Amino acid sequence: MDYETILFRKEHGSVIITFNRPKKRNALNQEMTDEIEQALRVADGDSDVKAIILTGGEEFFISGADIEFLLGSGQELTAQRMYQLHFPTQSVYRCLETMRKPTIAAIAGFVYGGGLELALCCDFRIATTNAKIGTPEIKLGILPGAGGTQRLARIVGLTKAKEMVLTGEPILAEEAYLFGLLNKVVPKDRLMDEAEAFAKLFWTLPSFSVEIGKELIETGYNMSLKDALEFEKLGFSLLYSTEDQKEGLKAFMEKRLPKFKGK
Repeated sequence: MDYETILFRKEHGSVIITFNRPKKRNALNQEMTDEIEQALRVADGDSDVKAIILTGGEEFFISGADIEFLLGSGQELTAQRMYQLHFPTQSVYRCLETMRKPTIAAIAGFVYGGGLELALCCDFRIATTNAKIGTPEIKLGILPGAGGTQRLARIVGLTKAKEMVLTGEPILAEEAYLFGLLNKVVPKDRLMDEAEAFAKLFWTLPSFSVEIGKELIETGYNMSLKDALEFEKLGFSLLYSTEDQKEGLKAFMEKRLPKFKGK
């Protein structure tokens, strides 16, 4: 499939989706969000793909929403118009958040607004030392509208999320790492090497177990502890009906590496 605003590359067990609007600093518009979602669905439906990397390259991740997209054909930016625009744009975030396969955001330079909201939907985030991360919408008289006020608080906590959202001031990668927003901070020239090495960790792991693990963590997080533990028990028990569980135990007893099939 050919894309206009992204690059799609499959390499062994990984898919790398690269945002490709350099003249707009990878600002999101409807075409780009649609193509990202299409690419994600292709990757998620490919049984050979074990992990998905999203990146904007070495200079920037996503600078936010394209102002021209928000302005549209010159229509006034009314509450009704923005509410109508919100739902088709939100689709890609929900798609990314519900991927069965692990997703990794490889972040360089700056990631603002809708770009940060996209990265928040990934399972893991690796950033360069010069990365700047922020939600500047308040400075335009608006607020994040694709999960920035909700997902951010769940990751960094209420106090830090309020500081970022209500002041619009960006934070640097090292601070983001301290607040649990990033898994790793790496030199600029090591970004993709680190992201690809991280993705390779999933190539030999049992993919169905990884999928169930994602579901247990994400769904259980919003449950009471009692209900979440019961949900965990169901997932744990389910995995005992898989071929991978039997292969994993057999390989352990035979002191060899397991050969998982995702079944």
